[in-house]
Amino acid sequence: MRLQTGYKLLIFGLAVLIVPACTEDIEIDLNSSDPEIVIEGGVATAGEPVKLKITKSVNFDEDNVFPLVENATVEISDDLGNSVLVPETAPGIYSTDEFSVIEGLTYHMLVEAEDQSFSASSTIPHQVAFDELIVRKTEGGAAGGPGGFGSLTNYDVLVRYTDPTDEANRYRFVELVNGQPEADYIFDDRLTDGLSVEQGLMRFDRVLEAGDTLHIVMQCIDERVYDYFNSFGNLMGGPGNSSTPANPYTNIDGAVLGYFSAHTYEMKQKIIE
Repeated sequence: MRLQTGYKLLIFGLAVLIVPACTEDIEIDLNSSDPEIVIEGGVATAGEPVKLKITKSVNFDEDNVFPLVENATVEISDDLGNSVLVPETAPGIYSTDEFSVIEGLTYHMLVEAEDQSFSASSTIPHQVAFDELIVRKTEGGAAGGPGGFGSLTNYDVLVRYTDPTDEANRYRFVELVNGQPEADYIFDDRLTDGLSVEQGLMRFDRVLEAGDTLHIVMQCIDERVYDYFNSFGNLMGGPGNSSTPANPYTNIDGAVLGYFSAHTYEMKQKIIE
């Protein structure tokens, strides 16, 4: 499953139906709405910094330019009583590496921005090892096939890991090419509990060239964070999608958009040949 970030308010007005004879004209009014504050990010193991991005949503018919929210107060704490105020390191970006993160603990976020308060909690699952990153190159495939958009050279990307037995696990994989985020993928273990898994990261618009650096980050995520990313699949026509457009699920109290994730972190890379 490929996921994308960035938010537009998908709030639809009533359709006006005009029915002359056997034809039907449908007019859809996309109502404007006040911008909503969007918080994205969280904490991770492996010495990764705490990082949150705070922006504002835009209406459906506006450009994809999301205003940054500056001068917010951001606090992160854990169940052991440790806490840190996270400084703004760039407009709308709040980050620090001066906070230890341990798997198994629950982490809490509190944000004060523009006279509004937002809070969330997330628990880091136990780490599942990222066994192997595999890149398979094939020549002569149809342009636009998996991993080969616009090219006759296809690159299939797969990950290997062993799922623990009798334990509910949820995974997020983040794909980066030359340091730039390209796609997200989420999986659970309903069909793979206790198995050795070789999972393909399927994309039909992946463009890789010789010399590119491919990074895949593996995260073990909790149930509410999984539900957040899964809601994107539902909105974009994945299994179980709703026929009524709506905003994605959020695990942040006080917000209608965004997520706070506490997760494990392991990264592997390949240089494309």
